[in-house]
Amino acid sequence: MAEVIRGDFPGVVEHGGAPRPSSSIAALNLGPVPGEVAGNLRLAGLTIRRLRRRDPSLRYVVLPELFTCGYSDLGSVYRHAEDADVGVSARFFANLARELGVFVAYGFPERAPGPVAGVFNSANLVGPEGVLATYRKRNLVETTPEHRAFAAGSDLPVVEAGGPRVALAVCWDLGFPEVAREAAAGGAELVLAPAAWREPWGPQYALSCAARALDSGIHLASANQLGDYPEARFGAPGHVYGPNGMRLSRRLGAASVASLDPAAPELWRRFYGDTLGGHGRVVGIEEGSLGFVS
Repeated sequence: MAEVIRGDFPGVVEHGGAPRPSSSIAALNLGPVPGEVAGNLRLAGLTIRRLRRRDPSLRYVVLPELFTCGYSDLGSVYRHAEDADVGVSARFFANLARELGVFVAYGFPERAPGPVAGVFNSANLVGPEGVLATYRKRNLVETTPEHRAFAAGSDLPVVEAGGPRVALAVCWDLGFPEVAREAAAGGAELVLAPAAWREPWGPQYALSCAARALDSGIHLASANQLGDYPEARFGAPGHVYGPNGMRLSRRLGAASVASLDPAAPELWRRFYGDTLGGHGRVVGIEEGSLGFVS
């Protein structure tokens, strides 16, 4: 079950207070070099700083699945596994988030904590206060060695991150309604989904992202690994989708960038019908008043 974790962050207006300002969100579709953790982190830092200078309203960033080491050579991925809270990537992105005032979601191989043996295909959400949430991929792909390289996760944290409630998913999780729906039922308004979605299934990647946003009436942003690797080609860039299932983002180099309206999920559900409530009842807003449909 989704667990709501409440956090007090500077400048956050709680629900019921004054309207929260809109901010920008970017899906960074990058091509990490397999095994080059330090170089991949530098690439992320340079790209995020460049985007932040260009758009001072940038608040949320999502990077690809297993970004730190690349989705490649999964048989050796354990060599790059790290602790979710104090590993090299967690420290790097915590410093970057503190410096720029942003929230970053990224994929990495996580060393199982405590006495538990194994490696998880995980995603971290890091903000100015440090690591806010770690999600371990539930739905492991069986057409690659992924299901043999990783243990499956179970928990689904939902955290307050700069205003919106945010949850994480990883790649093939988007092929099923359950993860995004559980997150939304737990209060999430935004799902950030690192991905390494292979060809020739790029069209299904886009459809899955749009469907999960519409299924649950949430914002969803996914970043895909791009490039040709020994095992696979990754060619479909990820994007940002609104609660109406429509793509919001525009391409800006490697980034897909959109404005994030924190009020949109609630307004869409009132306009379209609350698909989480199970009744499909439209209340109180005239057709076309939100600009979601033509």
